[in-house]
Amino acid sequence: MKRFALVALVAALLFSVVSSASATELKVRGHLDVYGMWSANLNDFDSDRADGDNYMTTQRMRTYFDYVANENLKAVLGLEIDNVWGDNDANGNVGGDWGTDGKGNIEVKHAYLDFTLPDTTVNIQAGLQYIALPGVFGNPIFDDDAAGITVSAQINDMFGVAVGYTRGVDEDYNTQSAAGADKDDVDMAFIAAPVTLDGFSVAPYFAYSWLGQNALGGLATDDATVWVLGANAELTMFDPLTFAADLIYGQSDWDIAGDDVDSDGWYAALAASYKFDMLTATLFSTYFTGMDDDDDDLGMIPQLAEGWGLTPYIGGVRAFGTTYDTFSGVDNAVWASGLKLAKITFIDKLSHDLTLVYAQGTSDEDADVAFDEEDSAWEVYLVNKYMIYENLAAINELGFFAPDFDDDDREDDSSYFATIGFAYKF
Repeated sequence: MKRFALVALVAALLFSVVSSASATELKVRGHLDVYGMWSANLNDFDSDRADGDNYMTTQRMRTYFDYVANENLKAVLGLEIDNVWGDNDANGNVGGDWGTDGKGNIEVKHAYLDFTLPDTTVNIQAGLQYIALPGVFGNPIFDDDAAGITVSAQINDMFGVAVGYTRGVDEDYNTQSAAGADKDDVDMAFIAAPVTLDGFSVAPYFAYSWLGQNALGGLATDDATVWVLGANAELTMFDPLTFAADLIYGQSDWDIAGDDVDSDGWYAALAASYKFDMLTATLFSTYFTGMDDDDDDLGMIPQLAEGWGLTPYIGGVRAFGTTYDTFSGVDNAVWASGLKLAKITFIDKLSHDLTLVYAQGTSDEDADVAFDEEDSAWEVYLVNKYMIYENLAAINELGFFAPDFDDDDREDDSSYFATIGFAYKF
């Protein structure tokens, strides 16, 4: 009798666990990219210097698990696995060689709670998540995965509001340390107030960051602050002709070795697009103020965790998800103008994107930066995509970058790369 009672109790517990689990729906989404790349002068622009094998095969898989209780409550876990074929260290921590059983190469991309307060439009996300200020080509101030909390609400059809807080550095939490060894925190908070009208929208925002004096290895002798005021706007009332724009001003204040060192600057972007039957044409231009040779005012807009980009060489935008930031190192203190012809279609399931860009540095030639006002570059970037299935694409990239450096001691041979691979979204 006791044995029967024990069996019945175990069965009841198992049933309750299954019933509880069934109340939560698991949804899986993500992507897997695999491609090979051939290149020359990819980073050094020197034809006389060897570039390794000039070939690599790489892949990235990102998988997101949505644990959905109902339409107002879910938890999200995102994992990422990166591999370069043949790559492995002495401890087997990559897993790209024969055996493929590397350790330590599974990264936690996201892990956050997402819920809406009952009977309201107030949505809260808390945990490791994607946080970005608005931007036409990504945001040059903050656009990254981060640990934080964001709260957003749609007040009515026209007005919304979003606030957030994120911590970027905290190395001495709950520990005893030598006097002055703390104060290493880096935090950022923001507020955005998007306004949506008929054929026009604008999203003004303000971000403020405070950095402890030990956040940068003790270079500062006091806490530092950064603040940014910006707006992103879209005009669609003349569709198929549309416009998008960014305007940002930012300032930072540092006390380094007793000297007050400031940096203030601005960024602007403008894009005009027209959608034709067989393609969408976009004319665009962006501008960053550059660095001055003034030791007390650097003249650049402060950047915390930027996510800005135009192309593989200028900013680091790629057709594949396996991006490694800009090949050339050019991602700020430039002005750039160009033309993009997107989704060019002549054959069913086959499309092409062509981007032509000219960039020039905006920093003073005496400011000791890699790409100053005397340096310039041209870039041509072509993406060919064939949809094998609805969610599976074969992709070919062709990139060409021609720099013109003013420094006679610096090589400026042209760089190019080509890829071919597959991208699966699920």
